[in-house]
Amino acid sequence: MQPAAQSHRLSDVRAHYRGLAADYDRGANTTCKEAYTELVGRVFSDVQAVLELGAGSAPLASMLRAPRRIACDLSADMLGRADLNVARVLSDAQQLPFADATFDGVFSINLLEHAPDPALVAREASRVLAPGGVFLAVTPNGDLEWLLDILERFRLKLPEGPHRFLSRREIVNLALPPFQRIEYRRFLTFPAGPWKLARLVDAFSPSGLFHYIVLRKDPTGG
Repeated sequence: MQPAAQSHRLSDVRAHYRGLAADYDRGANTTCKEAYTELVGRVFSDVQAVLELGAGSAPLASMLRAPRRIACDLSADMLGRADLNVARVLSDAQQLPFADATFDGVFSINLLEHAPDPALVAREASRVLAPGGVFLAVTPNGDLEWLLDILERFRLKLPEGPHRFLSRREIVNLALPPFQRIEYRRFLTFPAGPWKLARLVDAFSPSGLFHYIVLRKDPTGG
């Protein structure tokens, strides 16, 4: 039997986003986008070189002040619509075309669930990060997959296409050496309306439709 981590192919992911590219931005959840923007801005407020994996058509890297900003995506259709204020690179996040220790910040928003091997994405992020660099990954909460499936069925969220949601255990297990876990959190329990309201709900909720992890590469290079 094929392992779950290899349950979908990159060609299927490309085909899925080829079909979504034209209308993706119009259909994206604005509450989620505000939450992601705030999170990325906080974590990468002072980076010099940042890489966004799975950047799609509206890379968040474009709003950062880093002198070097690169948006990377597997889909040429999505990336072709991306902000021109960032450099764009067409690539699989599991096999990045960058030298070791190139960046001090790497992040992915809703990418890991589409990668055949999420652990390989994390290892590649570690490889291209300089010692002390930070990796942020946001992904749907696999522990609430039943609810995410209902929302998609009623067209309250964009269709996922080929995917496998990660549980809390799986995303936390990405913190393997040389990574050190510095933050994990579930959020976006109620991803609707103003982000300030959604953030207030999160303050009183132990759950969340999404979760994220922030990892730092060992500053000693060990």
